[in-house]
Amino acid sequence: MYIGCNWSKALKSLLENNAVKVDYVKSGAFGNFDKEFETMRSMRPVLLHGLGYFENTGMKNIEVIDFNRANKLIKKCNSPHYGVHLAIRNADMHEGMTDEEIYSLMSNHIRIFKDKLEVPLLLENSPDSPTDRTLFDLYPYTDASKISKIYIDNDVCFLLDISHTKITAKYNEWDIRDYLKRLPLDRIKEIHVNGSGYDKNGFPKDTHQAMQDEEYELLAWVLNYSKPDIVTLEYNGVEGENEELIIRNLEEQLNKINEICR
Repeated sequence: MYIGCNWSKALKSLLENNAVKVDYVKSGAFGNFDKEFETMRSMRPVLLHGLGYFENTGMKNIEVIDFNRANKLIKKCNSPHYGVHLAIRNADMHEGMTDEEIYSLMSNHIRIFKDKLEVPLLLENSPDSPTDRTLFDLYPYTDASKISKIYIDNDVCFLLDISHTKITAKYNEWDIRDYLKRLPLDRIKEIHVNGSGYDKNGFPKDTHQAMQDEEYELLAWVLNYSKPDIVTLEYNGVEGENEELIIRNLEEQLNKINEICR
């Protein structure tokens, strides 16, 4: 099992000092990607995650994606697969859109991604919370049976984001392990982990803070039911943390993840 981690200044420092075991760095092809690419790639293969189009299975404007560029980047990165969010935004839905129409739209787009990409496609589960419904305009596509059906019918693999699942379960007042058991855990190829918190109103939120005992326990539990190729830590510090603390938190988390995965 390989270990991945979000690219950051702190990760660069740890890798330069051989302080942690990391097999992949993870980055999206936007922001400082072009500037940082040669440094990232000289250290590790790159898990490419996002092209800057807010790619998802329900996007209305899928034609804006430059799949030639995507495949060239994937090859340069030596990324083993490519992940897309299993999601649809309210803005991309028409009035009165039915569950059957959502399923049909998503399945059609999944086939396009599979046909156009030169590596296997992974679908990442999206979170459900007030922040995700408003700030990110996500329609709550959370029913485990519907999610499993779309993976099975379209024969795609699962990129499980444990924090997204935890946030969804907490917001909907579901038991997290019962919810996870109804998802297609046998299709997992990659797992994303990080810590989560709460918004100013006390609702669950995907904060990408440092992992706590609950997150480590969930990772260990999921690994009893799945055989992922990669476990990826999505942490590069949060507001209020200085560089010294970020490096310390990152090293501690990566060491614990490696221990759990062994």
